[in-house]
Formats: sequence, C-alpha cells, structure tokens
Amino acid sequence: MFQTPEKPYLGVAYYPEDWPDEEMDKDIARMKEIGVNTARIAEFAWHRMEPHPGEFDFSYFHQVVDKLAAAGIAVVLGTPTATPPRWLERLYPDVMAKGENGRVFSHGGRRHCCSNNPHYDAYSLRIVEKMAQEFADDPAVIGWQIDNEIYSVGKNGCFCPNCQGKFRERLRKKYKTIDSLNQAWNLNLFSQWYDDFSEIPAPRDAWHNPHLIQEWKIFQNDSHVEFVHRQAEILHKYVKVPVGTDTMPVNGMDYRKLTEKLDIVQFNHYNVPENLYCCAFWFDYLRTLKEHPFWNTETATCWNGSTAITQSIKPEGYCRANSWLPIALGGDANMYWLWRTHWAGHELVHGAVIDSSGRDMHTVSEVKDVAHGFHAASRFLTGTRVRPDAAIHFTSLSWNMHECQKVVEGWEYMPTVQDTFYRPMTRRGLRPDVIDSGAALDSYKLIFSPMVMSLDDRDLSARMAQWVKDGGVWVVGPLTDVRSADGTRYRDRFHGMLESLTGARWAYNAPDRESRIQAAWQDGEAFQGNTWYEMWDADDDALVKVTGGHSAIEGKALVSLKPVGKGWVLLLGTLPSEKDMDRILRLVCEKSGVALPQVEGDVMVCPRRGEAGEGLVLVEYGCGEAAVTLDAPMTDLLTGRRLQGKIHLKPYDVLVLQA
Repeated sequence: MFQTPEKPYLGVAYYPEDWPDEEMDKDIARMKEIGVNTARIAEFAWHRMEPHPGEFDFSYFHQVVDKLAAAGIAVVLGTPTATPPRWLERLYPDVMAKGENGRVFSHGGRRHCCSNNPHYDAYSLRIVEKMAQEFADDPAVIGWQIDNEIYSVGKNGCFCPNCQGKFRERLRKKYKTIDSLNQAWNLNLFSQWYDDFSEIPAPRDAWHNPHLIQEWKIFQNDSHVEFVHRQAEILHKYVKVPVGTDTMPVNGMDYRKLTEKLDIVQFNHYNVPENLYCCAFWFDYLRTLKEHPFWNTETATCWNGSTAITQSIKPEGYCRANSWLPIALGGDANMYWLWRTHWAGHELVHGAVIDSSGRDMHTVSEVKDVAHGFHAASRFLTGTRVRPDAAIHFTSLSWNMHECQKVVEGWEYMPTVQDTFYRPMTRRGLRPDVIDSGAALDSYKLIFSPMVMSLDDRDLSARMAQWVKDGGVWVVGPLTDVRSADGTRYRDRFHGMLESLTGARWAYNAPDRESRIQAAWQDGEAFQGNTWYEMWDADDDALVKVTGGHSAIEGKALVSLKPVGKGWVLLLGTLPSEKDMDRILRLVCEKSGVALPQVEGDVMVCPRRGEAGEGLVLVEYGCGEAAVTLDAPMTDLLTGRRLQGKIHLKPYDVLVLQA
C-alpha cells in the first residue's frame, strides 16, 4: 500500500470546480512551474458529483485527475462528507446537528450534520463507495482524505435525539448497571442519583456533574471517530493507497483511536511566528502514531482568513521555515491551503500560492525555494527517520479532564504543556517524541509526564512503573496521577500510585496566583514555581524545598529525585520557570544518558538516521540569529557546503546536514 515518494510531496488544495474550465490548464501549468507536485481535490464537491439524489457524475473529476497526472502532479482525493448538498436536508431535516442551546444548525457552512444521524451516515457512505469504485485503479491518486477537519460542532457537540440515545447506550455498556454509574460519579451529591439510564441528561442547562460532561465530550469525539472508520472500511475494500483524515489540534480528540484504522496521519495547522513552535509540538506527536510518515495536509503560505484576515504579513523566510518543519520532523508532505484564493464566497481573503486574479502571491519565491530544497535533499529526507530517546506525555483523557475540571481557573492543558515543558526542551536542542497514553515506552530513556491527571488510561500506570524499574528516568507532575479514569479523586490517597512507587509521602497542595510560595534549590539558589504546588515530606532526596508562604508548608519538598529499581523518578510539584526547567533538564539528561546539543537561539534540532545515513535537519524558527555546534563535520545538502564546529544560522534558516 505504501510507496516511499522519491521526494517529499509539496502540495496544494485545489478547487477547479469553482472556476471556469478554461482556467484549469493555466493553473496546472503554473503549479508545475513553481514546483508543486501534489494536489488535494474534491473534498467539498459532493453536489458536483451527485447533483440530485442517486444521480452520480464523476466525469469532471476524472478530467481533473487526468490533467494533473499529465503534468506529473499526484492527486489526493477527499471524500466530500463535510459539505453535504442542500437536497439531503430537504429529504431528511433531522440530519442537521442540534446545538447546546437547542437550535438546529442550518445549511450554509460545513460539518453541520450529525455524525450519529442514520440518514446522513447512509448517504455519506454511498457517495464514498461510488467515489472509491470510480477512482480505485487510477494510478495518479496517491492517497485519500476522509471528510475535512472532523470535530464536534459548537463547544460540546450535537445534542440531537440520536446523540442523546447513543450516549445513554454507551453509558449502559460501560457501567452495566445504573447503580454502578451512580456510585462511580458520587451522585448522592446534590441528590443527582438516577434510577434508569434513560434519565441521564445531555449536559446542558444545569450545573452538571464534571464526570457526566467528560463522558459526553469523549462520546462526541468517538462518534466522529466511528464515522471516519466507517468510511475507511469502505475505501479499504477498493483502494490500494493510503487513507487518512486531515485533523486539527482541537477538542480533546483521541488521535490514536482516530488513526488506528487509517493508514496515514494527516494534519492541518495555521500557526504564526509567535507560536510556530506549537506546530512542531504536533509534528513530534503525529510522528508517534504510525510507523509511516505523516502528511501536513494544510498550512498557509502567508495568512489565513475568511471574509476578514486574522493575521499579518509574516517575515521573509517564514513560509520557507514553516514548510520545512513537517519534513524535518518526520513527515513526507507539506501542502498549502490553498492554491488559488477563492473569487467569491467563503474565505475569499485567505492567503494562497496565487491570487484569485491568477497572479503570484508575494511568497511564491519561497515556495519555489522549498520545492528546490525538497528535490536537492530528497534521498536523505525519504531515506531517514527521526528517532528520539526522550518523550513527553500528552493524552486525550488528560485534555478532556482538564476541560471539565481545570483545578485552577484559567489553567489550560495544551498551552501549559507546550510553553512550560515542550518549548524549554526544544530550546535546549532536545528532540522529544510527544506521546499519548497508548504509546510504547521501550525506546525511551527519559519521559516527562506533566499534568497527566489520570494514569488509569491504557494501563499507563503499570507500564510506567515497570519502565522506571527497568532503568528509565521519569519526570512526573505536577497534577499527574491525581484522578481515576472517571475524573474522580482517590478517597484514601492523593496520588494513585506515585507514593507506593517512590516511597514519598504527599503532605499538601495549594494554588498560588500571587507568588506567595517561595522555594530554593539545595545550594540556596531561588526556585520559581507557578500557579499550583504539590508538596511532600522532605528527606535526603529533596532537591527543592519550600522556604516561605505559610509556616505549615515550610521545609516541605517541592522537587525530589527518588531511586526506583534501576531508574529514577523526579517528582515535580509545580510549573517551573524556564531557568529552573533548564536546570531540571540538564540533571535528568545526565541521569538518563540523553545527549543535549549545544544550541544558541531558537533552532529545531532534528536528528535523523536510516538507510540514507545520519545527520541533522536544522530549522531556525524564532526569526533571529542562532547557532549549533556540530560534533562532527557534515555537508549541507541544500548548498553543498562542508560545515564543522559552531555553525551560525540566520533568521528562518534551514540546513539539511548529512554526516
């Protein structure tokens, strides 16, 4: 099914159906001139392929695929289920999703139908099967994209009768009896006790139990997962190329579950210079879900926007660096949304490769440079992989749990993990995998698990304990191992397993927004925590102790390093400052034997190895001067320069270094 490309895919989202036919040849010719070698098509064109119920016409898209193929441009086909035609709503008004406020969504956007509706499902699967039958043997089609950016409508998804009924059946299957559910969620509180599963409400119009809200959020996401899987099952009957679905980093989706029946991970992002490191976080995550390289299916060449632009012009070189990041971090594709700005309708001011007038946007020279670089370094890029020996946990259950019970108001899970933990790692040159609760642990020497509220997820508790005993170094906390999988607190202990594993005795925890709590390292250097503090009784293993804030907590351990079997557990009770995080990193990297490169400035250091040799891809992402010291001489495949020792990078520089 998988065929390694000769060079990374540089693609565009192309909507020829929105333009006069005579524009197609000009568009395709310009794509080829610029260096585009892949086009995503048909993802919103259901009405074009089925203008009336049961009347299918794929001739237009056969023509599009043939013309692209003649120019040497490969095709990714999208199933059009995100934008069903108006006639489906006329036939079955109940296909429309219902918001939390009870209002029914109307036709006019996308993803406005309910994934649990049987009529929407039946018509979606029918158009998917017809497409698969039509294009299964077309050699120009290299992959499929199911739907588009599938996630829950509104804040908490669809509240239609289908969803409420399926939700109750899901709870019945999970808890078996209503009394088991009542006891698991402590529904004695507020006299919330239910006498039957049919009485359980959708979580709206009340101060609902957080465990109910958590289950609802997970159910909504799983409904979309099942909808994608039903499409994948049909496609797999006919097609021999990879099948995926383009996702966005939102709503606590369980991406491992989503992709387990897919062949390839696809991802869309629209970051800006200030948070470009955040998309690197996601690439480091996506890389771990499948053995095969992921595809970055959407990013902007310049800015995004609908009828109003929401971003500004980006510095010169940003498009180039942004385009290289997914490839540097283990992907096989970078694709732009979109090829040509729409001339009317939705998103008619969104940045593109070329303008609606047919003229180049100002970033075309950078796109050309990316195409040249992908070609120049193709053998090394397609013949090596990123294989880190450090990781950081980021789990969908934690994501949903923090959404339903934040512990401290205003504390957001994803930004905190990215800013407090991931970014300092990458600024030190460390390349971590970002792993979920189901990832295998054997290849790692060092793992961070911040804010993983429940370890009762895919047997993570037992697996981490054994991994440490076998010699791993585990940095754990804060707010890790403090909830059951249902989101409840433990009644006889604060942590689930950390005290029994490490021998540490938890003493207190406290929120602190005003920096009243003071602490210091063993050598007297001040330690700066933030927002939330967990403290243990101090012993000789304490690295940081509380020095002020309240007499009861003074002298308690805030950071401790505990030997466990052949390994170590560093208990971290707060969010450390970047300076303190740096000190922690140096300590645990030394303990685990993980090498820290010599880095100055903002550089994504991406070690790669494989059949094409070993080396590094370096991407300066902070729009500033930077430097990296090489351990051995290397050749930059983009320029042919032989480099050694301390090398300097200019803003948004990209180097592909082969040893």
